[in-house]
Amino acid sequence: MSRLGGHTVTVVRPAGKDRFGDPLSGVIETDVAGCYVQPRTSTEQTDQRDTVITGLIVFMPPTADVLATDKVRWLGGLYQVDGDPARWADVHARSHHIQVALRRVEG
Repeated sequence: MSRLGGHTVTVVRPAGKDRFGDPLSGVIETDVAGCYVQPRTSTEQTDQRDTVITGLIVFMPPTADVLATDKVRWLGGLYQVDGDPARWADVHARSHHIQVALRRVEG
């Protein structure tokens, strides 16, 4: 497995759906080691209510299982995956890493 950094994040995924298509209760949590987490953005809106939007970028190993519908836990915060994870290849067309944008809205 490729190691991009020393961070470990937790991918949080809904448990799935039953045979009728209804969501099952609970979540499946999977730790992903070898990640690198960087700040992306942070904005504050105070017009109607105090809202803080925080963004991160996570570089994950190419074998990580992460979807646009997942959430990611990092340093106690729970972030939504913001868009589709981007799979990057090296110059030899081999999978190199997955870049995932995260977003958390508070307030």
